Amino acid sequence: MAVIVKKPEINLREELTDLRNQPRYAEQQFWMDGLVTNGTFDTSTGWTLDTGWSINVGGFLQKASGSNNAKAATTPVSFVNGRQYRAVFDYTDLGSDIRFGYGTSATYAGLNANPTVLSGTGTKTINFTVGFDGGYLGFHGNDASVGQIDDLYVFETDGTDIVHRLPRGWKPTRVYEDGLLQREGASDDYEVVYDGFDYFVKPAVAPSATTQTCVIGVKA
Repeated sequence: MAVIVKKPEINLREELTDLRNQPRYAEQQFWMDGLVTNGTFDTSTGWTLDTGWSINVGGFLQKASGSNNAKAATTPVSFVNGRQYRAVFDYTDLGSDIRFGYGTSATYAGLNANPTVLSGTGTKTINFTVGFDGGYLGFHGNDASVGQIDDLYVFETDGTDIVHRLPRGWKPTRVYEDGLLQREGASDDYEVVYDGFDYFVKPAVAPSATTQTCVIGVKA
């Protein structure tokens, strides 16, 4: 004999309303668009440019040759001591000692503490772990160096994949990429990871410089 158990329909809207009416309930949006402001160089903002460096608005970061030895283009970044990061950018016609670097000061010497030498044309991916809070990253070169940089983005990584870390005490409930609601699940659009302290959202497809990601979180 079959037994059929009937349950009343769950009104998700009423359930969410009840949840939101609880005294300790809190919901917040977290934008996870990377650590670099204006990495697409669509405006002239966000960067400090020494002699020889310029932003071709809507295009790229430009380095011209000339008497501009040991000069840099830098931007502030909210690094956290001990965390791993991934920087990705396109570069064109780089020659004669253009370098990517990061450090605690917005100077050629500061960036040159952790340099990666670049040349030619391509896309560069650099993984690194910082030993300080805050700081700067950017590019520097000597007086003969030339070239263009574009589509720079920097995200936290777990060593293998890009991750979006929520502030401690927050748990993700919904994820939007470029305005579209994503599906949870390791084989779908993203995976939720908890390391015992923080929640992470790990996208199935790594975001780019133009990806807009919004994570809706609630108090865990």
